[in-house]
Amino acid sequence: MISKLFNKKPAGEKAKDPISIYVNKLCDNFAKNITLDERIEDTVFSVVDTETTGLDLATAKIINVAAVKVQNFKIIDFYNSFINPEIDIPAESIKWHNITNEMVEDKPTAGEVLPDFINFVGSSVIVGHHINFDIKMINKELNECYGCSMNNQWLDTMFIYSRAIRKKEEHVSLDFLLSKYQVVCNGRHTALGDALATAEVFAKMMSQSKSEFPSLRKLIDSQRLITG
Repeated sequence: MISKLFNKKPAGEKAKDPISIYVNKLCDNFAKNITLDERIEDTVFSVVDTETTGLDLATAKIINVAAVKVQNFKIIDFYNSFINPEIDIPAESIKWHNITNEMVEDKPTAGEVLPDFINFVGSSVIVGHHINFDIKMINKELNECYGCSMNNQWLDTMFIYSRAIRKKEEHVSLDFLLSKYQVVCNGRHTALGDALATAEVFAKMMSQSKSEFPSLRKLIDSQRLITG
């Protein structure tokens, strides 16, 4: 892991040790390297999902994070890691994702995992279903560990379907989109399972709608709130 190259354990620290400086530079450089005028076919997307100890941003911790890269409507790579949250996982959360305390007790901490995760994602466009929660969770952990955050462009598959494709303000679930685009999800409510399934949905969405979105800028603009 990248963090171990510096022989540091940065979790919970914001001091400017070598790994913190490195992670901050990664975040800064990736934010500068985003080109909105790329064709959709050429753009690299990272479909991201997290599983957490709960839904309260103030107290929840990430226990599983995954990213699936998509380019030219195809899955090209993936990243997946379990994380030791250093707190107990509530029973109600375990019922949802089936990730137990025993499964993560010997896993690396968020401070050890996140440098590799953001290095994998790079300057790609982040995609997900209800992705706002995942981005906030990742940035909360990044800020706690390193005092920085990811500032990548992002797309939400719910908004793409409802606002960009349907031209209608409506709530749609991931399960609805899986059925609509005939995608089977192996490992529902695991970060990698959901990310892979969402990536397939997103790839099909884009392949079927590519004539409407000649550039990344057009696609990002299309998910804005419909006002009338």
